[in-house]
Amino acid sequence: MFSIDEPYDPDLELFEINATVGTGVLYLTLGGFLVVQAASALGRTSSSPLRLRRPYVLLPLFPFCVALGQYQANNPERLPWLFPFVNIAMVSIPSLTVAAVVATRYSRAHPLAWPVSWREWTSGFVYGAIGATTMAVIFNTAYLLGVGHLLVQLVGNGGPFNDLGYNIQRLSTGWGIFFDLSTLSIEAPLTEEFWKGMIVAFFFFRRGGLARCFVWGVLAGTGFNLLETFQNSLGAVHPSSLADQTIGQQWWFFALARAGTAAMHGMATGLAAIGFYGLFRRRWRYVIGYLGGVALHGSWNFLVYVIWGDAMLSRRGPDSTALDILGGIALAAVFLLAVTALWVLSGRLRDDAPAPIYRLLGMRPVPPGTVAAQPAESPLPVPG
Repeated sequence: MFSIDEPYDPDLELFEINATVGTGVLYLTLGGFLVVQAASALGRTSSSPLRLRRPYVLLPLFPFCVALGQYQANNPERLPWLFPFVNIAMVSIPSLTVAAVVATRYSRAHPLAWPVSWREWTSGFVYGAIGATTMAVIFNTAYLLGVGHLLVQLVGNGGPFNDLGYNIQRLSTGWGIFFDLSTLSIEAPLTEEFWKGMIVAFFFFRRGGLARCFVWGVLAGTGFNLLETFQNSLGAVHPSSLADQTIGQQWWFFALARAGTAAMHGMATGLAAIGFYGLFRRRWRYVIGYLGGVALHGSWNFLVYVIWGDAMLSRRGPDSTALDILGGIALAAVFLLAVTALWVLSGRLRDDAPAPIYRLLGMRPVPPGTVAAQPAESPLPVPG
């Protein structure tokens, strides 16, 4: 079934099983959700509200998946058919947890808003995973090929286009680092946050307020992170990666780092969605949210480059133990900042007004710090 070279190579078999089975299962699941939701919408069937009492219920399974995945990466000949499912669980749990917690906190903080429905939640998540990633790949690839070839011709060896990867690695250190950082910390964040944040435009018919748009952004960002992490995980168990010792004993580190990107992508796109909300509603002070999301995303990618820059794109990045330690500490700090911001903003941001039905009934949320007026009690008649 698989093109395994002779002699038998368990590392290659693990990679091919993970790539084939994992890709099929993940895309079938995401596509299945879209088909079901589209069919129910076309059939004018309403969607039930998203009600999760414990939105973090899957999180305790994450360490188990990391440990089991690390064991299988070290012993690829043992239960290789189980690895795709362990890998999917590892890449899914952080993103699903962030999306569920933020949506739940929004619902609890906005009792007079339309409930977040399962259709809304899954559609936003899958848009980030399929729609936003597709557009990002197109623009990111165009930049890589176009700017990469331009640099090779102007300041490099001027080699042929069909050997671009090799030619980029022959750029000088300065131009190589410029190409890497312009791609990772400027172009990619600008492009990805644009297409993820565009969920506000695609959900325009729902007329979301400030807090609702933030939730949509988090859904798209975490969906994007799920698919991006899965694609990266395929390369993480490729035999060449095992040979380079970038995985093997360090698969757990890859899993933890990509769990951090779930919070980063969710928060960055939440900010980007606030920016689009400000643009479409002409509330210009919120437009800076898009730049804030790009800055957060770009900072994360820069810190990743500080640690692994010698193995990325031009391979001209630094290779220093001290920088690895400092970059790791900084990544942890950014992760904690993103998690804290997600928790605070999902509970404190407010929409412009209650849902139309509540406005029609004259219902308004009670301002914080005030006590709702209670109806006066009628005195009881005194028996004569």
